[in-house]
Amino acid sequence: MAAVRSWAAGLLLATAMASSALARSGEPVELLADQMTYERDLGLVVARGNVEITQEGRILFADTVSYNQRDDVVTASGNVVLREPTGDVLYADHVQLTDNFKQGVVEELKVRLANNARMAARRATREGPNRTVLDRAVFTRCEACPEHPDRAPIWQIKANRVTRDLDDEIVEYDDAMVELFGVPVLYTPYFFHPDPTVDRKSGLLAPIFGSSGELGFQYTQPVYFVIDGQSDLTLAPRITSKEGVVMGGEYRQQFATGRWQTEGTITYVDQIDVQNLKTGDKELRGHIRSQGEFRLNEEFDWGFDFFRASDDTYLRRYDIAGGSTLRSTAFLNGFNGRHAASVEAFAFQGLRQNDKEGDTPIILPLANYDGSFVPRGAGGRLDVNMNAVAMQRTGGRDVRRTSFDGSWNRSLPGVLGGLLTGGLHLRGDAYHLSEAQDTDPTATFNDSLQGRLWPMMTLDWRLPMVRSAGRLSQFIEPRVQLIGSPAGGNPNDIPNEDSQSFEFTDANLFSRNRFTGFDRIESGSRVNYGITAALHGAGGGFTEMVAGQSLRINNNSAFSGGTGLEKRFSDMVGRVTIAPNQRFNYTFRYRVDVDSPRLDRHEHQLHLETSRLTFDAAYISLPRLVNGVAAGNTEEISFNSILKIDENWSLGNGYRGNFAGDGAIRLEGLLRYLDECFDFSVGAVRDFTSDRDAEASTSVFVRFRLKGLN
Repeated sequence: MAAVRSWAAGLLLATAMASSALARSGEPVELLADQMTYERDLGLVVARGNVEITQEGRILFADTVSYNQRDDVVTASGNVVLREPTGDVLYADHVQLTDNFKQGVVEELKVRLANNARMAARRATREGPNRTVLDRAVFTRCEACPEHPDRAPIWQIKANRVTRDLDDEIVEYDDAMVELFGVPVLYTPYFFHPDPTVDRKSGLLAPIFGSSGELGFQYTQPVYFVIDGQSDLTLAPRITSKEGVVMGGEYRQQFATGRWQTEGTITYVDQIDVQNLKTGDKELRGHIRSQGEFRLNEEFDWGFDFFRASDDTYLRRYDIAGGSTLRSTAFLNGFNGRHAASVEAFAFQGLRQNDKEGDTPIILPLANYDGSFVPRGAGGRLDVNMNAVAMQRTGGRDVRRTSFDGSWNRSLPGVLGGLLTGGLHLRGDAYHLSEAQDTDPTATFNDSLQGRLWPMMTLDWRLPMVRSAGRLSQFIEPRVQLIGSPAGGNPNDIPNEDSQSFEFTDANLFSRNRFTGFDRIESGSRVNYGITAALHGAGGGFTEMVAGQSLRINNNSAFSGGTGLEKRFSDMVGRVTIAPNQRFNYTFRYRVDVDSPRLDRHEHQLHLETSRLTFDAAYISLPRLVNGVAAGNTEEISFNSILKIDENWSLGNGYRGNFAGDGAIRLEGLLRYLDECFDFSVGAVRDFTSDRDAEASTSVFVRFRLKGLN
């Protein structure tokens, strides 16, 4: 019989239920059925054939549904399906419900939850709208194997009694057994986990098992606490067989205008001296890192990052973090159109053995302003930068510096259709130095005022040329830059605090000042010239080549040997990039001594991505500079890859080594299995370097997580 959508039938059912809880809820009842009967004397309404009843967001499907008005009981049988407002779907052979579907008994229940987790039970008793008790139940997050639907899932939990309480947002198990691939592995008389529909819930997180040469066997058990809707806390005690307990924790809080998080660790262990021998005493070791970012309004934001460790080697020995320096900072940033300003403060903790605390500066403050203006009548653009810093040391030179850099640039059509840009630039620096001779024996004065004024003129010509040839677009741009400025500019009594790191590459070929920072300037007149050529495909792929050189007019160079700029004709620098698509990219950067010729610096970067493999590799060879002076070579290689073996298994590995030094630095590998219900990984890391009590060691770890339980 064809299905009948009958307003009369719906009205009849609603009338029959007028005295029931269904009608008292005030929600309308929608009915769809092939056939309906109503026995007034018995107070019985029966719907048969493709029955569908909807009320309060719940939808009930069945072959037959009857409603006993006298007892306020709804009975459904035959292919019963109940869809809950939460997205859960319940399947059963027989259902008996009362009180607006909120209480009742279900026989041979199967449930698919909104997150695709599954539950099954011989019998389920609904004790209210948010509490259900299941007898002889099974729970899993794993999908059934399509080829072998009768095969046991990767994991499942069987229990004599399971209680799902949506008010407390938990699922409780009594007399439970955890099975992996159908094999019992763990029995517990009682445990609970968050309800699968809950995003955040206090409880145990997935444990981590590991082992290392320094710490021995390790077991970490994170415990998660939800404090309120905006904050939470995770405690992660790590138990080691050689070092006892390392307590770790992380606190997070979200605000309407930003976020704050703090993490740290602490342990109480045997004290070790610089020879890695126990002294017989005990000591506290640990670290803390606190970070925050906040928005004041549309124009200002502020934040901080506080990072400290108890001693030099703690972070590395306990495999928390690497690096040779910890930086703590606080900042205030402001933005308004073409204007930007910032005020920052920095403190550093050196972790190398020869670092001296008195030599490490505290920067308070570092202020910077950048502004761009378009002067009326004069044309062009005026860019202004102002920078000030106060640098204090407890055991050496203190520096206060104020700098100004103003640049006016105007572009006009040039010869042959090129673009000609002229510029006038003025840079000024004022220094106040204290206790300079305590740190630098070559300083003329212990306390002094120093300064410089540095004018410059620039003329930049470029000729971009573009030509289309089928699906390819060709681009060629020669460029010549003339820079005129006085020689000198770097008096001995101006300290070099922020310009010690330098590399001459294609990226700074046309920079007005190739020194980083403010303390050193590239003075004198010079000519920079180069060419860029590229092919661009219609599909987004491209090949690009850049090459150039610098010619110094003055005899003396501001750069020392090994930089590539110490001679009048500099080294040739350039770059080649080949990227036929988004899955492949290769970049080659080089610096060539044209007199030799010799590759003084070359760098290779490769990215390869296929449906199964992601591979990144890098190789760099360059002269190492210490305080601007060449001090040996650096020749380092690194690579990382992830190989997707199949739909679930993947293999990852990484390597870093220095060919000019001690060889291998770090080697790591990871094997991972991941599906909709199970996450398992095992990995190993070999660290080949040593620093006092942080010795070279091998670490192995195992992580697994049953999805749906945490």
